[in-house]
Amino acid sequence: MPGTFQVSEAVLAHASPAELGVLVCERQGRPPFAESCYVKRLSVIGKKLGIRLFAFAPWTWNPRDDSVKGWTWNDKLRDWKPARRKLPSVVYDRAWPESEEEKLRYRRALRTIQAAKRLVFLNGMLPHKGKVYEMLARDRALSAYLPPTAIYEGVPSLASWLRKHNRSAFLKPVAGSQGKRVLALALRQDGTVSLTGRDDRNRPIARSCADEADALRRIDRWIGGRMYLMQPMLDLRSFSGEPYDVRALMQKNRRGRWSLTGVAARIGSPTSVTANLHGGGTAASAAAALAAQFGERRGSELLEEISGLSSSIASRLEQTFGRFAEIGLDFGIERSGKLWFLEANSKPGRAAMGSAGEEAAAAAAEQPLSYAKSILLRLATTDARRPPQGSGCASPGRVIHEFDHL
Repeated sequence: MPGTFQVSEAVLAHASPAELGVLVCERQGRPPFAESCYVKRLSVIGKKLGIRLFAFAPWTWNPRDDSVKGWTWNDKLRDWKPARRKLPSVVYDRAWPESEEEKLRYRRALRTIQAAKRLVFLNGMLPHKGKVYEMLARDRALSAYLPPTAIYEGVPSLASWLRKHNRSAFLKPVAGSQGKRVLALALRQDGTVSLTGRDDRNRPIARSCADEADALRRIDRWIGGRMYLMQPMLDLRSFSGEPYDVRALMQKNRRGRWSLTGVAARIGSPTSVTANLHGGGTAASAAAALAAQFGERRGSELLEEISGLSSSIASRLEQTFGRFAEIGLDFGIERSGKLWFLEANSKPGRAAMGSAGEEAAAAAAEQPLSYAKSILLRLATTDARRPPQGSGCASPGRVIHEFDHL
């Protein structure tokens, strides 16, 4: 096909080994890192594709011999085994720092490696939610799907917001994930205020405040120095009262083209303000959930709308923020049938895809590796044709998400 890069896989055998490193945060115990089941599945699939896969924490890198402590899944022993491995040239970020301290350690370790080595990231990184909203709002076609959004700037900003948005607000951290530390507040008719949400361990929060002033003081202390967004309380509940949203998983195929892997509904408990699976939500077929909510015809129309929007948003994010291998996109649908784009995630989970069908569940794990293999082939061919020059390192501090010509 004209313009499509094709190369024999034999090239890879005669060049550098096809190794993919999965970035994790190593910790004590078994399994030695989060998402071990997913990484194990990647390892099994990778073996079939001719990719040797291992997980490692960036702080285990030793610059003297350019090695890391790599964890490899041993099928016979049914366990993860550690060994020093050469730092891979292509990495897939699936690290989940559990604390601010661990997050800082992870970032510092990556910066240290990037200052000396060339790393190709399988997936790019999105900026905070505020910047994503700001960028998408400049697109007239997409702005209609964005809820009103503003940065929290202290008690006066939230008080003003409540006056303009039906005496309620939904607050979420700009760098949050998995529904942690979100908060919903609503002023009741008797002057009291209800606060519901989730703490930093994803445990439910439910408080009642005597009045608005009391609630605003509590919220300001709770937010502290963190950066938060304010949004209206959208009516994103089913007719039976459960909060729900729709997750679309966009992934690159082996040719580097975006495709919609699957769409699933996530349903929370009636007492929750979120539908995230990490917060106790359950996954369901999006087609079945939307048909039950809006009828077959309107449900089908919404799925088509979500599909088209997902393609447009993924392309727009990539044009602005660099190359990506996959992006999870969350949508909310009001009881009126109004569709809203809620947020994008550059490190999407896989659990919900099981409800999108067997094909989607399989593709969710296979697509990143097929795409990684195409990058490894390109790397092997480029390196084989390029004469040795200098150290072969990227410029200090530079992150290479992918080749510029892809």
